[in-house]
Amino acid sequence: MQIFCLNEKVEQFDNAVQVFWRQWGTDRNFNFYHDCMLHSLKTEDDLPKFYMAMQNDSIIGTYALLRNDLISRQDIYPWLACLYVAEEFRGNNIGVELMQHAIRETRKMGHASLYLTSDLEGYYEKNGWVHLSNGFSIFGEETKIYAAKTLASPDLDECFIIRSVKECSNRRDEFIQYISEAWPAVKNLVIAQIDGSISTFTHLPLTFIMFKNERIIGFYQLIEQENLIRKDFSPWIAPLFIDKNERGKALGAVLLQHARKTAGQMGYEKVYLTTDHIQYYEKYGFREIGLSNFEWGRPSKIYEHDTLLRGDRDRCTKFHTTRLIHDYTDRREGSL
Repeated sequence: MQIFCLNEKVEQFDNAVQVFWRQWGTDRNFNFYHDCMLHSLKTEDDLPKFYMAMQNDSIIGTYALLRNDLISRQDIYPWLACLYVAEEFRGNNIGVELMQHAIRETRKMGHASLYLTSDLEGYYEKNGWVHLSNGFSIFGEETKIYAAKTLASPDLDECFIIRSVKECSNRRDEFIQYISEAWPAVKNLVIAQIDGSISTFTHLPLTFIMFKNERIIGFYQLIEQENLIRKDFSPWIAPLFIDKNERGKALGAVLLQHARKTAGQMGYEKVYLTTDHIQYYEKYGFREIGLSNFEWGRPSKIYEHDTLLRGDRDRCTKFHTTRLIHDYTDRREGSL
């Protein structure tokens, strides 16, 4: 059995719509499922997404990740919906595999929690879900809401926070030492932008450091120009780094979301990066738009993503098991 996002198996589209609709729909709402799943293929955002468990080219299970599951709690997301295993394949823990896959996918998107609504008693609890509260369906019926944490091995004593280097300028030398040891190849490029970052909150360059219990575990810089021949794009995320001991917790996604929001609040509509990594940034919504050469000659891919503009839904990850990731711009301007 393998689990695929519909985007990866577009040739299964018609079959997938039939499976989702027959299990979850009515004779009056086929167009609802068809239209929703069709537009999931067109969006560049991380939601909605539809997934299929497949064996020998047959769909034997499904689930979806949605912004809302037609329930009154519009303030929390994403939602696990349409979890289904074909009757002849039940009893093999496929439902559990689908749930675990959903949690991993949600973590990759940068969300700290995943939600679902169900009247089943005991099934989700035994698989690690917590009864969060009750809500109401679109038909007015009261129903239970469950939540699952997506962070890998969350520790309630952990405290993650992102600060501008300007806010912690007293740790400048420590930060430089950290870069020198953790990623010496970029040391000179990063240091060249630090002093400019310390002097501003509102102009580029900006440098942000991620701390875990006040220990440096990562950083990124938002700069006006990358060292590429192409000078018509701005701003750039360059570089972005998570300590090797902290990888696998979607912290890179947190920094990417923070960068998109910061750039959006500065008035930019797009943010760019250059990388030779394959399929890492794509899973967070970045789109490859072309190639360029570094000023010293080496070619590299260019990626772009829409920023999170002021007024957009704030999708920056919040670590509900610990404390909120700090957003320096919101705090500075006195808004939440």
